[in-house]
Amino acid sequence: MHRSQGYGVAVLSLTLAAAGCAAHAQVPSPLPTTQTRRVPLAVTADSLFWRTFRAGAYDSIPQSMFLLKAAYLQNPTDPQTAVHIAFLHAWKVSERARLAQVPPTIIDETTLARRYFAQAQKHASAYDARSHGFAAAFQMSEANIHRDTALWADGLREARKSIAAWPEFNWFTVGYTLSGHADTSALFAEAIDMQWKTLDACARAPIDRVNPISAASALATEADPRLKRACSNTWIAPYNVQGFFLNMGDMIAKRGDPVLARRVYALAKEAKGYATWPYAAMLEERIRDAETNVAGFRSGRAKMMVASKAACTACHQAVMR
Repeated sequence: MHRSQGYGVAVLSLTLAAAGCAAHAQVPSPLPTTQTRRVPLAVTADSLFWRTFRAGAYDSIPQSMFLLKAAYLQNPTDPQTAVHIAFLHAWKVSERARLAQVPPTIIDETTLARRYFAQAQKHASAYDARSHGFAAAFQMSEANIHRDTALWADGLREARKSIAAWPEFNWFTVGYTLSGHADTSALFAEAIDMQWKTLDACARAPIDRVNPISAASALATEADPRLKRACSNTWIAPYNVQGFFLNMGDMIAKRGDPVLARRVYALAKEAKGYATWPYAAMLEERIRDAETNVAGFRSGRAKMMVASKAACTACHQAVMR
């Protein structure tokens, strides 16, 4: 049993009594939307969430989800609990490449991720551009499943609003979502442009789009808390910079420029902590296979970061397994 799995079982056995109604799947009485208190179980659930997510323990998602939803039933107006539930649903569907066989029911994870991100945004004490951006991204993904063009267009409108509110964070979020579009599409071109805009904004100066040698340092030295969260490695995303350049390199390779893709991939090596990054070997393979990945990414035979086992954990996994 993985360490986080053992922890999860112990926590569940100790806290089911505290969860009360959750053990019997009872629906609690409606709570006022202004309620912001955190129930004790939510704090315990948070701890398990972070242990699971930072360990990259994909197989332990059910244990963490169980505890978070037990806490959610006690207080569905807690935005932190809601956003952690959303991230688990998002992680489950985003890294479905880990599954030996992907069931058709995986599409429900997309719908639930969108719903809980929206719930987190709704009950946040102040406007939450991060949850807004994620909710919009998963709305677009949900619309693709249902082939609902109106829902997709509304999701894109909401995505653009989230970018206006927090460009440095949501240019990446939205561009990452759009990276699955065809390499010849206007949306894919815009998605790449969003990555360059992120670098420009984080550097507070234009980055050379042919030879971006200063880009890594731009993402490593930011002191402003808002920009630091989006532009640097943090406790929440200990390999944020490495994951950013892995994805950006994939997008540029898909566009058909393996030379520039290699330059962008190489920037990940300059970021602090590269030697301990769990996905360094993946990056090295990308550098080696940049030419062949052009066709591979376009056809889907090769998995870009957004569709890989590292779609979330390339940035968030903190330890080797």
